[in-house]
Amino acid sequence: MFIAAILLALCALILLGAPIAVALASVAIGTMWIAVGPELLVIFIQRLYAGTTSFPLLAIPFFILAGNLMNTGGMTHRIFDVAHLMIGRVRGGLGHVNVLASMLFAGMSGSAVADAAGLGVVEIKAMKEAGYTARFAATLTAVSSTIGPIIPPSIPFVIYGSLANVSVGALFLAGIVPGVLMGAGLMAVVAVVARRQNLPMGSARPPFPIAARIVTAALPALALPPLVLGGILGGLFTPTEAAVVSAAYALLLGTLWYRELSLAEVPDILWESCRQTAQVMFIIAAAAPFGWVLIQQQIPNAMLAAMLGISREPWIVLLIINVALLVLGMFIEGIAILIIAFPVLLPIVTAIGVDPVHFGVIIVLNLMIGLVTPPVGLCLYVVSSVSKVSMAEISAEIWPYLLALIAVLGVITYVPELSLWLPNALGYGVVR
Repeated sequence: MFIAAILLALCALILLGAPIAVALASVAIGTMWIAVGPELLVIFIQRLYAGTTSFPLLAIPFFILAGNLMNTGGMTHRIFDVAHLMIGRVRGGLGHVNVLASMLFAGMSGSAVADAAGLGVVEIKAMKEAGYTARFAATLTAVSSTIGPIIPPSIPFVIYGSLANVSVGALFLAGIVPGVLMGAGLMAVVAVVARRQNLPMGSARPPFPIAARIVTAALPALALPPLVLGGILGGLFTPTEAAVVSAAYALLLGTLWYRELSLAEVPDILWESCRQTAQVMFIIAAAAPFGWVLIQQQIPNAMLAAMLGISREPWIVLLIINVALLVLGMFIEGIAILIIAFPVLLPIVTAIGVDPVHFGVIIVLNLMIGLVTPPVGLCLYVVSSVSKVSMAEISAEIWPYLLALIAVLGVITYVPELSLWLPNALGYGVVR
């Protein structure tokens, strides 16, 4: 009964419009007060502070800053031009370009919202000018942005690695194949839609000198993913230090190489990055005492017993977890779900023998699908604002793409080798 009261109180506060962090902190304070008394509230402050002191979390502000610098410094449209050169000639070519550009940009920003808000502007404008409907362009931009936090680097993987004490480098490697599968699934849907709706054919390949100039102009931007991942795998820097390198590289590229980023714009970019970081860290800080309360009240143990009481078959337990996360993703912001659900779900998946790195990919992919699931998908709101297409129109168009992403989720869930073979092959991190 007490467990139900805690969860109901949290849901009620969220539904009443309280910020996620405020709801988490309020429930934690109320539970501590009722369960033990006001003397326990000193632990609230300790947990609040401890929740933000993990070294890997330092990567978050720098990856956010790197994404904002890329969107302002001339990198996004050059990435789009290269993607168009690679695959833009087929029917519905710009739809495929949209997905491929998101896959390329994913290796730089680590954020779905950065992809939707930055690269999305370029993608939607180009597609509308080529004769695609604004509705199709906006919908595809929203769903393709979900690839961003799966292909490394990834802010959600940094948070999960910090919570689970799992190698962030191993998580980055584990996300590469699932990210490629997401892109392939979305391209398959685009191919079907292109035939049914007779979407425009792409333009012919430009002459070699023009193509060479496009590739040459984009090479410095495309060098960032190999720089980040290669530096981590080569032992040159940690994932946290890689975030600093990404931000510094994006700043130098935008100001000195492309010269599309002026120093006068940097303070505004820094301020916006600080604002976004504060939002994320506020949730992480407030979730720490909430997670402590869950453990103190033995809620994970109760949930474990209940789940295993239904079935001890790993595939059934994983199915239940996936369905629960997909439903939660329809109403709650992804990072909040990650932090709330983690202390409950990790003991369950550990008990059934699921590798924590594999589970990290599963949970983050679930949360990315939630970003584009009505009614509260954050990327839907971002793209709606950028494209001037209503949420209702995007929501009506998005279901085939959601089904493709859910199919990829199913494959990744039940074929763990797709996530684990690359970390195992490279001998990176502790992967069971």
